[in-house]
Amino acid sequence: MTLRRLSRSVAGMLQNGENPALQASLVKDLGALVEQELPEIARQLVDQEPDETSTRAFASVLAHTTMHAPSFSLRGGTREILRGIIARGLGLR
Repeated sequence: MTLRRLSRSVAGMLQNGENPALQASLVKDLGALVEQELPEIARQLVDQEPDETSTRAFASVLAHTTMHAPSFSLRGGTREILRGIIARGLGLR
């Protein structure tokens, strides 16, 4: 819910002609972190190991998601780039 509100805020800034570089970078960085953590959270909640050869849909999807989760942070820029934008936006660079 919070990420959605933050995303809508960024969209509103764009619509108003503002430059949301800092806010968009924060949302992207936080979203990537959440996306990468979700497979592990799901695994712990269901107490099932990822298994791509399993006939059980959850185990198979969990295996696929766990394998691809590290790449989620690469969409839209690496974390280092995003954090550089954030640092500049906060006046730390």
